Amino acid sequence: MSVHNNRGKTVVLRELGFADPVKMITSRPTILRLPIDNIRAKIADLRELGFADPMKMITLRPGILGLPIEKIREKIADLRELGFADPVKMITLRPPILELAIDNIRGKMVDLRGLGFADPVKMITSSPALPELAIDNIRGKIAYLRELGFGDPVKVITSSPAILGLAIDNIRGRLADLRELGFADPVKMITSSPTLLDLAIDNIRGKIADLRELGFADPVKMITSSPVILGLAIDNIHGKIADLRELGFVDPMKMITSSPAILGLAIDNIRGKITDLRELGFANPMKMITSSPAILGLAIDNIRGKITALRELGFAYPAKTITLSPAILSYAVDSIRGKIVDLHELGFADPVKMIASSPAILGHSIDNIRGKIAELRELGFVNPVKMISSRPSILSYANHNFRGKIVDLSKLGFHEPVKMTTSNPAILCYSIDNIRRKIVDLRELGFADPVKMITSQPTIFNYSLDNIRRKVVDLRELGFADPVKMITSQPAILGYSIDNIRGKIVDLRELGFTDPVRMITPNPAILGYAQERLLLCGRIVTGLDNGNEQMLVRLVKEPRAVIDAVAAAQPRSWSEVRAVITRIKGAR
Repeated sequence: MSVHNNRGKTVVLRELGFADPVKMITSRPTILRLPIDNIRAKIADLRELGFADPMKMITLRPGILGLPIEKIREKIADLRELGFADPVKMITLRPPILELAIDNIRGKMVDLRGLGFADPVKMITSSPALPELAIDNIRGKIAYLRELGFGDPVKVITSSPAILGLAIDNIRGRLADLRELGFADPVKMITSSPTLLDLAIDNIRGKIADLRELGFADPVKMITSSPVILGLAIDNIHGKIADLRELGFVDPMKMITSSPAILGLAIDNIRGKITDLRELGFANPMKMITSSPAILGLAIDNIRGKITALRELGFAYPAKTITLSPAILSYAVDSIRGKIVDLHELGFADPVKMIASSPAILGHSIDNIRGKIAELRELGFVNPVKMISSRPSILSYANHNFRGKIVDLSKLGFHEPVKMTTSNPAILCYSIDNIRRKIVDLRELGFADPVKMITSQPTIFNYSLDNIRRKVVDLRELGFADPVKMITSQPAILGYSIDNIRGKIVDLRELGFTDPVRMITPNPAILGYAQERLLLCGRIVTGLDNGNEQMLVRLVKEPRAVIDAVAAAQPRSWSEVRAVITRIKGAR
């Protein structure tokens, strides 16, 4: 064929849409012998078969022009019979499939099943070049991957069949490179994200440096937990941080560090999730997401469904429960239902209330809870179920910590640590050093026997030293000469707000008691009664002939039913009051 004809064929091929006819002819000179009408017809036929870009296919594999269209049609039909859903797409991605005998492809699928691959069709669909590999090579690759430490090479290859195209030395080198960069378990990383093998080690090194410049303290740890970060441009990460700040998140870096997968979410999706959470009744979606960024990965319909399911299980305020512990969204409804049933069987009267106040209970296995109850009984606690109900966080403490705490409390001078802890299980949450420090601090404030005080009122542990010091000062300002003595005799005073104490003094003064401070000093328990009760007793006493402070002190201590009966009788003297009290108590 003349040069002139060659030049003409090149021009026509270019007119048909081929970008580089010279390269095509160079790789497949026989094209020159094909009539241009045949080439044009082949393009049309390929389009009819569903191929979107026949020119690209032919450019990649010019030999297609030599295949009869019937053969191509038959290959598509044969591939469908073997289970391939979209043979056209497969052939588009890997035109050489057309040149493989269908029996060879069928045999390769049988061989892959023999090696342990559950779904050869899916594998070949994602990596159409697979049928071109010798089965012995695949078998050898599996053996080599095992030698390199991969526990399940078949699983790794299944998730990324392209691994079969990599030389084992390259994989070994990549593992060594990742270790040098600080990754402790490259095998585990690649197992979870085999596409790491496709990235140049310099790119990974550069991404680590870039992440450090952005302020991430441990990029290696971040990448280990979410290797997909390596596929994100650093500008995109920088933009995501800025976007999160604009949405109201105070510390996007911390959020991303705890949940790197956030980087893979579109900012519009995050914005939409915040709006959706508000519509579901969550008052502060940003706070929720900040404490549990994984929420962003949950579909809003799933969250809505979880709220509905929690209501059906008896949770009055599911949104509040989820806000308290967003991790509850990760538990299956059946698991939550099962935990409620199990807790009932263990003797807990209101498991729903327990879980609502401390959703972390869902993370404890029922066997652990059962064991914790048994251990507490062995230590002398009469009603462990009641203890745990009032303080579910007890379940988080190791059994040896309980035993050690009781021994330590005994050493500090507490004679009945079990009884004390029973009345205030929160004690188990305090370190023994904190308890020792509280005793020292109370002594420094002038309390002669802090151990006795704490024994009678274990909730003292709940108050900071500054609060106790402030309460002593405030009581002095109100006119109490010896606040320390008052608190010693009635430690519960530490739990009363100074405004309430001031209010009661005012009330007593308005009732006609000239020196409420002097009255309260020897009887500090008065401060523990409700204002309405104190006023009622005060009016009864001030309405008596010769009513006095001691009468008020005695009356306010009586049961409420007795006080109401006295008020109804409208007594005029203390003897009449005593008569009513005697009658009511006698009737019981």
